[in-house]
Amino acid sequence: MNPYIKITAYLLYPISIMYAVVVAIRNKAFDCGILRSQKHNIATIGVGNLSVGGTGKTPHVEYLVQQLQHKYNIALLSRGYKRTTKGFVQASPHTTAQNIGDEPYQMYSKFRNIHVAVCEKRNTGVEMLQKQCKGIDLVLMDDVYQHRHIKPDVMVLLTDYSNPFYTDKVMPFGTLREARGGYKRASVIVVSKCPQTMSTEQQQHIIQKIKPMPWQKVYFSYLEYGQPTNIEGSTTTLQHIQHILVVAGIANPKPLMKKVQETSKATLCQYPDHHNFDTNDIDNIKKQFEEIDTDNKIILTTEKDFVRIKTSEHIEAIKHLPIYYIPIQIKFHPTADTDIPFAQHIEKLIEAR
Repeated sequence: MNPYIKITAYLLYPISIMYAVVVAIRNKAFDCGILRSQKHNIATIGVGNLSVGGTGKTPHVEYLVQQLQHKYNIALLSRGYKRTTKGFVQASPHTTAQNIGDEPYQMYSKFRNIHVAVCEKRNTGVEMLQKQCKGIDLVLMDDVYQHRHIKPDVMVLLTDYSNPFYTDKVMPFGTLREARGGYKRASVIVVSKCPQTMSTEQQQHIIQKIKPMPWQKVYFSYLEYGQPTNIEGSTTTLQHIQHILVVAGIANPKPLMKKVQETSKATLCQYPDHHNFDTNDIDNIKKQFEEIDTDNKIILTTEKDFVRIKTSEHIEAIKHLPIYYIPIQIKFHPTADTDIPFAQHIEKLIEAR
């Protein structure tokens, strides 16, 4: 290990211990009833993680919407990270990614048959949804694992295959928001971003490391990429592109880069997670793209980055560029832990609440 990295690690470790203690005291206060967790008279599902970002919450929420919308009248509630508004805001035809955040706007754009809202206080959000959206019978909430003032009927915990919680450390020494033992609050655990080929032995090894509680089932999901799509809805295939400029404002662009590099040369233009692109960013992207020495090239970004890049103030600057987003969807491996598919198990948990 680099000596400077080692020194930094030693300096961060005491801070990590102090942070873990503070979070543990807070969790204990909720467990003992000193701080109150509220349940609601409507079915609720929470999706979250122990770590800071990058586990694939949004595509898993999309998967749940797709699987459950035939049976439930769904509302989606999010915090609306980095939005320009405050309080409860319900998505409408006049909504933008800036109003409600990139991920809620992405969901609203895809699923016009569900209600989408944002609110920092999840309990307030659920109550407002019930008042304003008559007939809803299920609220899906993302990034809610540490938001303990609300108690979902079903809590789905995601952990990244490449950085599972049982090998991680608490911030700032690692990426965990709380100690590993927090996994015990989950109803279901999903190991996300797994390889597309996975043996039963590999699954069993991970399950043994997780040590699920008696009430927990463990599932394994992976990403399946769709065809790159531009602002007009036209598609292309990566195999025919010589060089791709990948623009990513996400926590972990490595899986996307790996996918692109299977067929093409790729250059990464990386921004912070949920980055709001301004004119300078667009100019920088155009400059990097122009410097790529081939005519057979495109700009490729993620779906949630695309909803921010294509805002009206940037539309003139980018409409002549070959810019595409790559859609993703979640698939589940047959699992060694259970015979019941993930979505069916979630339905059973909702019915048994």
